Amino acid sequence: MSEVRSVECLTLALNYALDGLNIRGDHAFNLILHNLGNALMDSGRIPEAIEHYEQALRINPDFADAHYNLGLALKSLGRTLEAIQHYEQALRIQPDFVQARNALARARAVQRE
Repeated sequence: MSEVRSVECLTLALNYALDGLNIRGDHAFNLILHNLGNALMDSGRIPEAIEHYEQALRINPDFADAHYNLGLALKSLGRTLEAIQHYEQALRIQPDFVQARNALARARAVQRE
C-alpha cells in the first residue's frame, strides 16, 4: 500500500472513530489531530497538515508542538511571517523548545534576505 493511500485510510478510519467516540476537546483527540498532521506533512500534503494543526490549536491554543509543526508547514509554503508567529508562540509556551528556537532563527534569517 502506498504512503498516500495509507494516510487516506488512516484519515478515514480516524474520522469514523472520532465521530463514534465523541472525544472532541479531549487531550487524546488533540494528539490524534496533531499526529495526523505530522503524517500528512511527511507525505507532502501540506495544506491538509495545516488544517489538522489548526484544529489541534483550536482545541488547545497552548499546544507548543502544534505551533512548531504548523510553523514548519507554513514555512514550507513560503509563508515565513506566519511561521515566525507560530515559532514564537511555541517558545512562549515552552521556552526551552530548542527545535522551535532553531527554526525561528532560520526563518528570521530568510526573512532578512
